[in-house]
Amino acid sequence: MERLISFESKALLEVELASQIAGILRSEISEKGMATLLLSGGSTPKNLYQKLSEIDLDWSKVHVGLVDERFVPQDSPYSNETLIRESLLQNLATTATMHPMVINAADYAENLKLATKENGVFENPDVIVLGMGDDGHTASLFPNDSSSEDATHSNDLLANTNAPNEPTQRITFCGQILMKGNHNFLMITGARKLNVLKESKERNYPIHHFIPFLEGIYYTENA
Repeated sequence: MERLISFESKALLEVELASQIAGILRSEISEKGMATLLLSGGSTPKNLYQKLSEIDLDWSKVHVGLVDERFVPQDSPYSNETLIRESLLQNLATTATMHPMVINAADYAENLKLATKENGVFENPDVIVLGMGDDGHTASLFPNDSSSEDATHSNDLLANTNAPNEPTQRITFCGQILMKGNHNFLMITGARKLNVLKESKERNYPIHHFIPFLEGIYYTENA
């Protein structure tokens, strides 16, 4: 598969991808005085973010956001924001600016308006780290969900979508924004996910829309 970069271990993958991201952030800061970074949640990239937090750069000029989020309070174990705060916004990266997606946890529709305003800095993201589920979803763009289908092709910044599992209410960057990332990376582990990725166009999984816009697919069989 084009742009597939394989590693013998997850640790080697994390070191290389963290270095790539840090180099891009430094370059963007040097060129325009700030940089934007959109990250996926889940357990797979957690150690990547920890390694990134240990790299010395001017984190005070980095804006960090979420590719997607579950509509839950920050104290929920399902919160992607909390995962990012606990894995990336530590060590040398404590001065980075975090942009949440859940601002009003009591009102799903109103929250979308508030989150769209909060995340306006990401209209042209510098770096995006995508993940992929076993069902071929990426961000919170799911198969067999009409709201996800709409969001994939929408030019809006954010959208509310429906996940097949709890918590079902999600907030996600729309597909057209994610495709505009200057440096888009996909991180996957395990042979099963690689097979899902290879079959994604034939099976019309959401991830297939984004493959042409990936700078690199960072993969290790050894999850």
